[in-house]
Amino acid sequence: MSNAPDVRHILVIEDQKSKRIVALKNNNYTIGRDPNASIILYDRQVSRHHATLVRITDYQSQQTIYRIIDGNLQGKKSTNGLIINDKYSLSHELKSGDIIRFGSSSKASYHLISSAAEAAALKSSESADKSTESGFNLSQSKEVNQEFMENTENINTIIFQKFKEKNSLESSSENLSLDQFNPNPLVELNYDGEITYINAAASRKFPDLEQKKLEHQILKGLLKGIGYQETMVSVRELEIDEHFYEQHISYIAEKKLIRSYLFEVTKYKRLESQLTNNLERYNFLVEQISEGIFLVNIKTKKIIDANLGVCELLGYQYDEIIQLNLYQIIALDRNIIDTELQKISENYPYLIDESLYRCQDGTLISVKAKISRNQYNGQEIFSFSVQDISERKRTEEKMQYEAFHDSLTNLPNRKLFYQQLYLTLTNAKKNQTIFGVIFLDIDSFKNINNSLGHSVGDQLLESFAQRLISCTRTGDTVARWGSDDFTILLPRLKNPEENIKISQKILDDLKQPFVIGKHQLQVKVSIGIAIYPQDGEDEETLLKNAAVALTKTKEQGKNSYQFYTPIMSSEAALLLKLENAIHKGLERREFSVYYQPQIKWSSGEVTAMEALLRWEVPEIGLIPPSKLFAKASKTDLILQITQWILQTACEQNLAWQEAGLPPVPIAVNLSAREFQNPYLVETVARILQKTRLDPHWLELELTEKILRQNLRAAPGIFQDFHNLGIRLALDDFGIGFSSIGYLKQFRFRTLKIHQSFIRDLRGTSQEAALISALVTLGRGFNLRVVAEGVETPSQLELLKTLECEEVQGYLLSRPLRASEATPFLTQRAAQLNR
Repeated sequence: MSNAPDVRHILVIEDQKSKRIVALKNNNYTIGRDPNASIILYDRQVSRHHATLVRITDYQSQQTIYRIIDGNLQGKKSTNGLIINDKYSLSHELKSGDIIRFGSSSKASYHLISSAAEAAALKSSESADKSTESGFNLSQSKEVNQEFMENTENINTIIFQKFKEKNSLESSSENLSLDQFNPNPLVELNYDGEITYINAAASRKFPDLEQKKLEHQILKGLLKGIGYQETMVSVRELEIDEHFYEQHISYIAEKKLIRSYLFEVTKYKRLESQLTNNLERYNFLVEQISEGIFLVNIKTKKIIDANLGVCELLGYQYDEIIQLNLYQIIALDRNIIDTELQKISENYPYLIDESLYRCQDGTLISVKAKISRNQYNGQEIFSFSVQDISERKRTEEKMQYEAFHDSLTNLPNRKLFYQQLYLTLTNAKKNQTIFGVIFLDIDSFKNINNSLGHSVGDQLLESFAQRLISCTRTGDTVARWGSDDFTILLPRLKNPEENIKISQKILDDLKQPFVIGKHQLQVKVSIGIAIYPQDGEDEETLLKNAAVALTKTKEQGKNSYQFYTPIMSSEAALLLKLENAIHKGLERREFSVYYQPQIKWSSGEVTAMEALLRWEVPEIGLIPPSKLFAKASKTDLILQITQWILQTACEQNLAWQEAGLPPVPIAVNLSAREFQNPYLVETVARILQKTRLDPHWLELELTEKILRQNLRAAPGIFQDFHNLGIRLALDDFGIGFSSIGYLKQFRFRTLKIHQSFIRDLRGTSQEAALISALVTLGRGFNLRVVAEGVETPSQLELLKTLECEEVQGYLLSRPLRASEATPFLTQRAAQLNR
């Protein structure tokens, strides 16, 4: 591997386009799919800058070496990696015969040639084109056609190539004869671990091989590769008696043989050690190649020399760039440039993290520059080493944008909104002005996601964001706060009423449906407004109070706006305390279900059991249900509570039936918030399936007020319940505005007369006539009629005369624990069976 001028470095390229030969002469080559690469590979799986060849000369041995590096010299690796001799490699010192793979269809082989015969053989075996790259033609080169001494390393390479191509064939006598004269050790053993062949070189270099057999270092572990390495030649490196060998192992499955060639690489390892010791020199070489370098005369500021890197970076030819001066390159004022250069001393390089340089076409690029002061050809110079950081700048700007903006809507995110709010607050305090903060969210947005999919939901959010922006003024900030939550900052307000104009504009604009694909979506929002300074003097308070006002809007029917008032905070604080208390109550199992019977007075038969929630706090006692539900219904916790009541009541009803008691419906009350839950029917169906209770024995009670608030959704929900076989009861009948209409419109099984009619019953003719009319109305619709709140014997007697057959109240039974309700039902069943 001499550095004499008659030795040639050859790279044979094979890709999807052709086979071709490249004579390596230059100091470095870029290899890849990029049209500007030194060696272009025509393969889509190859990276644009897949690999780099670097020429290195060892100054002690005067040997020239080519090293191939994965990716470019800036540290960017290729996509598919670099495979050399069937092993992935980041950097590899090329040896004659090395096979390099860049992708599935692109490869190269590296050769050192030193004779005309070798050149002709290589040209013939590779079927290369007559026209070769880099101006090198093997058939015409006078140097190659000269007679040279035989090169032992090339012979070894040819022998090993032949070995790889025929590794599936049995060794013929001719091959064995050739192997006997091969200066490289060759050993064969069968799959039973018996040595079947050792050539002369192996016997000479490893005299203890037959004695140690499988314990010898070159044979140890070979049997483990049987099976999973039979499709490839494996390579490993060994150190034996201070000599280094590269061992090539082939598993010939059809002959059950393992063939092993060893090539001594001691001198290459020593060379590698020398290169490692000179790592600083190698790193400097790579740095110089990868960066743009140009030299400037200190006095005249004229560019006196430049490398290819800076010419490519700025778009100049070498002859053009050396006609320029520094002021034409750096896009800064002349005085600023001179001031910076005065800071540079001879002993310390000067680093500029970012500067703008002017390209030949007038465009500006961001560069990082290292400037040092040196002597060059008798001149005092500044040496500039520059790197293009435009891509890094674009990445940083993108990351900066993404850090402060929502990726879906491109609106400012919560972080940026806080910054804008802080600046607005600071300015308002200084100038004693007012500003507004609006909190809003899309009503029932989860329904859209769950029914139409998240893709439609995302498109709606994008369109919604643009419509919000159109409703605001220049200088206002619209931000996406969360999933379907948005905030608006109004920094310039003359008076609070301007908030109303913008809020009303938002509500008006949303009357136009959003067209998303084939869907037309009608969107409504709830809005909460807080004003500085009256509703808060810091960011957190203003945002919190705007959110409180938003919650109040939702409680009062949605699709509107509310200004914050101090009383909202006290209510919100109470709700928060209640939520925490309910959470703890559920964890501590402080909730229980009581059961109050509905009884047919004529026979004493229990016709239904109503499930009633009770909350017993150890420190307080029982909390009245009216207070609990009045507060809990304002939070989403009521959904969790109602589901728990449903499951507990259904399980108890099934337990009574399995105990042999007569089956009766179990009645459970629904709250307004539960009825508005889009998953109500699915939740009830899931609980019935889980508890195995027949849907016929579940009765859901809801009030006229709930119906009145949900007239659009109610028909569909009622139909779904009817399809499941669930009973429905109209509770608190008689105190609403459209009671008779509800009986006609919806399919109820039970009608419950509000307890206020019974509680105030004194026996007057007007009271009797009213209750009689309610009973008659219920019977006319073929419904069970139940009078609630029966507490005195006189009330019961009057109901008997009015022929109201079913009653519920403390007179007949107070609400019972499950442990009390079971014997009550057992006793009633026994009385009826007598």
